[in-house]
Amino acid sequence: MKHAELKPGRRPAGERSRLPEEGPTYPLSHRIRQESLIILHEGEFSATDIAQMIAEDTSQVTNHLRDLYDAGCIEFVQFLGKGNFKKAVYRAIDRPYMSREEARKMSPEERHEVAGVHLQWTFTEAVAAYRSKKMANDETCVVMSDEPCLDAEGRVELDDFLAACWDGEFEVLERLKSVQDIAARAANRMAKSGEAGVTVVASLMAFERARSRITKESSRLPISKV
Repeated sequence: MKHAELKPGRRPAGERSRLPEEGPTYPLSHRIRQESLIILHEGEFSATDIAQMIAEDTSQVTNHLRDLYDAGCIEFVQFLGKGNFKKAVYRAIDRPYMSREEARKMSPEERHEVAGVHLQWTFTEAVAAYRSKKMANDETCVVMSDEPCLDAEGRVELDDFLAACWDGEFEVLERLKSVQDIAARAANRMAKSGEAGVTVVASLMAFERARSRITKESSRLPISKV
């Protein structure tokens, strides 16, 4: 398939080679795409740069980067050099942070795009750490999840609780206590009001990254050949 013309930024949604629903998991379908995206999470790099880091042929990395660009998974920055020495430079899409207030200002389509980018970041890093057995070898690895049924007030409480965990708002954490306490209060309210509630997925993860930060002294070996 012919690759799209490189234009600065992310490829427009209507021109992508993959549906928006495929974007978050598409980089996981090939090891070179996954490793390339993890490297781009740290900055702007060309295919030559990435090929040296993961010990792969530059032409292969070039094709995979073009595939990621075509699918809307990364952004094209610019060309560096001239003629046969011209190199395309790419970067990852900015990692989003979407609060409840920001979400309310967005259209459903915009929220869908933001959620897709966030899932792409998370899936790529988490699966790489899992494949490289960093999670298995990390005694401090945290992987927690639950599916509480919450009423409307419980949904707001959970949002406030998770935002407070991230931002360090201790007064909010002390008031709301935990995900389990939020679910218990919601169950009591629904028992009185008759509200059906909505099942929500709540997740928390913290694990060692598959690839060390890129420095002049860092390893140039690939994450995994498996």
